[in-house]
Amino acid sequence: MRLSDLLSTALAAVTLLFAFLLAPDPVGEPLAPTRHALAPRQPPEVTRNATLAQGETFPRIAARLGVASGELPAWLGALDGVLDLRALPAGLQWQANIDGHGRVTRISVCPNWRDLVVLERTDASVTARRVARTLTRALTVVEGTVQSSLFDGVVRAGELETLAVALADLFQWDVDFHREVRRGDSFALLVERVQSEGRTVAYGPVLAAVYVNRGTRHVAVRYAGKDAHPAYYDEHGAPLRKQFLRAPLRFSRVTSRFSASRLHPILGRRLPHWGVDYAAPVGTPVLTTADGTVAATEWRVGGGNTVELRHLGGYSSTYMHLSRFAAGVRPGLHMVQGQVLGYVGSTGLSTGPHLDYRVSYRGSHLNPLRVGGEVGSPLPPVERARFGEWSARVLASLSASGPVPATAVAELLAVAPIRFDG
Repeated sequence: MRLSDLLSTALAAVTLLFAFLLAPDPVGEPLAPTRHALAPRQPPEVTRNATLAQGETFPRIAARLGVASGELPAWLGALDGVLDLRALPAGLQWQANIDGHGRVTRISVCPNWRDLVVLERTDASVTARRVARTLTRALTVVEGTVQSSLFDGVVRAGELETLAVALADLFQWDVDFHREVRRGDSFALLVERVQSEGRTVAYGPVLAAVYVNRGTRHVAVRYAGKDAHPAYYDEHGAPLRKQFLRAPLRFSRVTSRFSASRLHPILGRRLPHWGVDYAAPVGTPVLTTADGTVAATEWRVGGGNTVELRHLGGYSSTYMHLSRFAAGVRPGLHMVQGQVLGYVGSTGLSTGPHLDYRVSYRGSHLNPLRVGGEVGSPLPPVERARFGEWSARVLASLSASGPVPATAVAELLAVAPIRFDG
């Protein structure tokens, strides 16, 4: 083949190649992608937690959770009839779910141990509903030893602080938990533990308890006779409840005692101090130490906000330096032992938050730390045998800590004077 023919053939091949490469795609038949298309990446959803502060409102905590001010009315309106926003306790835990664009899509809160309140936002509106929590119950023996405080001992045993309050309430007539708790004190109690998703959320009433304070054994057994309300008795059937509580605060510390001559911290001279001072944070609930009628709720020189009660038998009690009175407390109101009458403050002549608690008998001042040891009437003879059997059973259960076997629970339920399961 001549050179001219070879050049002609090569030129024709190159022309065909360029024509193929430059030819338009067939209509309606796009070229297949050479790589797989990647879906757009969605920003991750996050959660945000917040704790309701004292006096804080829902709008405020909703803003802290991330709800935009313009959306707040919708969230607020959804709760109407679902959650009472006027009765939210401080310390309530809230959780919000926030999408990748920073918008709150869900808020949840447990207002009590039985329910979960869930608010959810869609494109159109916000809805709210109550969901019953899945609960499990187990009768359990809890044991522990005090190292620094009763609270510490209960928490070290793996339980909630509310159980420490319940234990202190049982023995408040016999043990002064402000002054008498000692390292090495021990306790054991039989109680129904309520759990949700593996976490303890509440307790039933304590069926039986033992608290050993400085070597002295104190016993409490819950019992109800025929047509009677449940109450607590010692192992002999004597009621634990006495006329006066040992102290008007559950937990605090004594900073000044009853004295006929005390150096006044503000006036700088010696004066009688006819009461006992208990130091506690502002707002701590103050309890009525005995059944009685409110004689006065007033401001007194030196004592600030003061409540005075009259009791049977010529006794009266006085509570001074309160930050405020409890709702509804006014002269003439009958109050029962343990009811909240006011809150610790620092009004009047006071160097800091505390309660000055006083007791008198027919006008004569008494040392409050030595008042109220009178024991009530024991169970009637017709009830003592039944109580003795029940007491022996529940106190024997305290010998082994942990969940009570199902067979033993069934045996207790068969003879229980009052049901304890739920």
